[in-house]
Amino acid sequence: MCAVTIVDQSFFKSAILTFSVLVVSCARGPAIGTINGRVTLDNQPVDGGLIRLVPADGNSQPADCIIKGGSFSISMPVGEKKVEIYWTKGGGGKVDTATQGTEQIIQMIPPKYNTQTELTCTIEQGTVVKDFALTR
Repeated sequence: MCAVTIVDQSFFKSAILTFSVLVVSCARGPAIGTINGRVTLDNQPVDGGLIRLVPADGNSQPADCIIKGGSFSISMPVGEKKVEIYWTKGGGGKVDTATQGTEQIIQMIPPKYNTQTELTCTIEQGTVVKDFALTR
């Protein structure tokens, strides 16, 4: 009876060790990095805009961040990213009759920085500082 108990304890210890290794391995996930910086348009801080980082390889989800006072900070998996920057303002009370009386929304950032972006960045482990000085 004692031999069976020793085998059972040995098996139990081995099973716990294997389970622990699997849990630790799964909890790691992809390496994460942070990018901080400033966004300006014609030397003026973008305030209330949105910056989106889109993985160039398509292997993870995009990450968005609201730009406050020209500053942003995003954490996401490391790798090459396409950068899209959006900043809209209301049309100053102008009403567009073609859209049944809704206020016009004006995109302040040129398409070459959002829908037709030319911007890229590399996220690395740790923190990287990257500023985007946009011009019209």
